[in-house]
Amino acid sequence: MMKLTQEQLNELFFEEEIEVDGITLKVVEEGAFEQDGKYQAAELIFTDGEKFYSGFISRSGSPFSDWIYDDWGDADITEVEKREVVVTKWVAV
Repeated sequence: MMKLTQEQLNELFFEEEIEVDGITLKVVEEGAFEQDGKYQAAELIFTDGEKFYSGFISRSGSPFSDWIYDDWGDADITEVEKREVVVTKWVAV
């Protein structure tokens, strides 16, 4: 089980590669920030070289001022794998 603080996850987001407890973590994919009121969140997919993990970066502020990134507590990290997902939905014709 991967354990990171939110501060470490933020560092990984900004640096794209960090070392934690002798293990090198590398970013694989960054999701786009999605708006939720005055907050934004984006998914970060990263690897330890063997497994893949997902965590979320959240921030508040605006593009016209500085962003404040949440950096408190433990990050919610989930082990993930890439799979093809087929979605059926209604679309305009």
